[in-house]
Amino acid sequence: MAQGTTTAVGRPSGPSTEPRGTGADTAPAGPGTGHAFRTDINGLRAVAVLAVVVYHAGIAIPGGFTGVDVFYVISGYLISSLLLREVDRAGSVDLVEFWTRRMRRLVPALALVVTVTLLASVLVLSPLVWGRLAWHGASAMLFVSNLLFPYQGQDYFSDSVTPSPFLHTWSLGIEEQFYIFWPLLILLAVAAARRTRVPARRMLQVLFAGTFVVSLATSAWLTATVPDWAFYVLPTRAWEFAGAALVATLPWGRLARLSGLRPVLLRTLLGTAGLALLGLSFAVVHETDPFPGTVALLPVGGALLVLAAGSIPAPGTWVDRMLAVPVLQRIGDVSYSWYLWHWPFVVLTTAAVQNDAIWIKVLATLAALGAAVATYRWVENPVRFSRAMKSWRRTAAITVAIGLTVGAVTVGTRVATGAVLQREPYATAVTAGTEPDPYECAETTETASGIEVCLLGDLAADTTVLLLGDSHAMHWIPAFDAAAQDAGLRLAVRWRHGCPAAPVDVKQPAERGPCTDFQAESLRAVDELRPDAVVVSQAQIYADRMQHPDGTRMTAGEARGAWAKANDELFAHLTAVAPAVVAVKDNPRLDVDPLECLTRPLSGLGDCSMSRADAEASNGDLPRISAEVWTKYGIPTWDGVWTETCDAQLCGVGDTDHPVYRDFHHLSVDYVLTRVPSVEQMLRDAVRGTSASNLG
Repeated sequence: MAQGTTTAVGRPSGPSTEPRGTGADTAPAGPGTGHAFRTDINGLRAVAVLAVVVYHAGIAIPGGFTGVDVFYVISGYLISSLLLREVDRAGSVDLVEFWTRRMRRLVPALALVVTVTLLASVLVLSPLVWGRLAWHGASAMLFVSNLLFPYQGQDYFSDSVTPSPFLHTWSLGIEEQFYIFWPLLILLAVAAARRTRVPARRMLQVLFAGTFVVSLATSAWLTATVPDWAFYVLPTRAWEFAGAALVATLPWGRLARLSGLRPVLLRTLLGTAGLALLGLSFAVVHETDPFPGTVALLPVGGALLVLAAGSIPAPGTWVDRMLAVPVLQRIGDVSYSWYLWHWPFVVLTTAAVQNDAIWIKVLATLAALGAAVATYRWVENPVRFSRAMKSWRRTAAITVAIGLTVGAVTVGTRVATGAVLQREPYATAVTAGTEPDPYECAETTETASGIEVCLLGDLAADTTVLLLGDSHAMHWIPAFDAAAQDAGLRLAVRWRHGCPAAPVDVKQPAERGPCTDFQAESLRAVDELRPDAVVVSQAQIYADRMQHPDGTRMTAGEARGAWAKANDELFAHLTAVAPAVVAVKDNPRLDVDPLECLTRPLSGLGDCSMSRADAEASNGDLPRISAEVWTKYGIPTWDGVWTETCDAQLCGVGDTDHPVYRDFHHLSVDYVLTRVPSVEQMLRDAVRGTSASNLG
């Protein structure tokens, strides 16, 4: 994410006269102390970027991702300080000049990273993802990737597939959108102050405080209701900027005197408390926590306290001295470029070597630091201090030229994608990865109470098997249909995408309606159909999607308890109604996109395998809980995948001619059709000795 910057009044510009090349990006040291470069803020930048890159390297710092929120606080403070000084001096804000500085600061380095990353992705990643990455790169350059990723369902914390090398640019989108709207809000507040004859600074304090309260409330609400969007959008993060802006408006010298404490003591207490909160945030906040919401108060509060401490006119404390150590100052200088480079380096390096070991990610992160130093020296500073770029017209022209260059690379990538995907083995992979249309029923019937049921197999048969579940039942339908025809069985099917057969409430798009309605209807259908056998095939990946009736997400412990209870209810009901019940052992959830992995230029077939131990653990605790319920009720299980694709050490994904999966957890149509004989034997065993069918 970009660090917010501000211009120090009266400071000469140019790489030779600014402290360590910070250019015009400085902040006032506090009321009445001038506008000296604040080493505490630069050190805080270093702390923030270190937390993020260490987290992305896989080192045990669970809350490292909250370093992004620290950056937002820094930006809110610095940008607001700049705008406040301009309002104090000129009574207004020069929007063109402000936005010109932002373009000079952010665009050149970002354009370099986007271009190099796209070109490197073509060499390292599969053509199956080139087109998608072209869109991601374009959205990053337009600062809207924070809107594209939630629209595409990209979970920032997902470790199930190869992530986009542009995923980290979501934070740049939020920051640039802040840069667009914040000065406009300040201008409106200044205009309102003039009309009402309220001091401008007082009006701005009201604006900042109101934004803080409204945005924090919005963040808490959206985090509980639509967490995927809440993580990525400005309205849920604006309070972080606003809180810092409020700190920038306060008269810290006067407040220190009113506190009754010596200024240096107050500065020490606030700075120490701030660092303690930041350390606690990095140590205890976890990606499974509802974030940002109120949980983000921890890192934001810590950063605000550090900034407030540094704003008190007093001698430096141990906190200031620690943040001013040379290594943190150097890292703070290059923090923007390091943030830009580190994630593409991690993603592309681990993809190229097909190994995501921590030591590999650490080496990639350190290599990214080298690229950041070079970018800072030869791209960031030269552009920021170029006299030719001082004019907003020249800045705009060069920005447009950069945009056109990146656009040409993006369009070229899209064109190359279309040509390459028509060739083998990519064409087969595209076909295998295409989500099939809903399976056409040979006949549709209704139960006595009007519940719709799809019929397949041998429609004239007297024996009926009901296949019940979610999309993990759906991907088996082609094999079950063919097997039922061969075995002379009528196949009834009840499935719904994203809704397990077990009656747990799972987050769904609003247009689908709640899972609980469908699950209740399915159990009523079992009662009315009285099938000769029921086969349950449901995914075991719902641990982080289960919710309470009020729509709030369950904790991990609550989800485990709910899954156990729901499956107990399901199989107790089924065994009481149907003569035979079979459970399908769910297939592994892969840690890579199998088709993308198989078609990478640098991949070997073995590189896409998953260890047997990782495969067994891939769905967390839910498979174990399910197995305990099956044992309790004596439910036989059918192994649809494991014996075919796994040995004692590894679980494979097939090859480019015969892929097992169409994505990281759904099976391909071609693969399930190879399992027809096994499905047929399972169905025959299930209905052996039964004959009656009560399908109306």
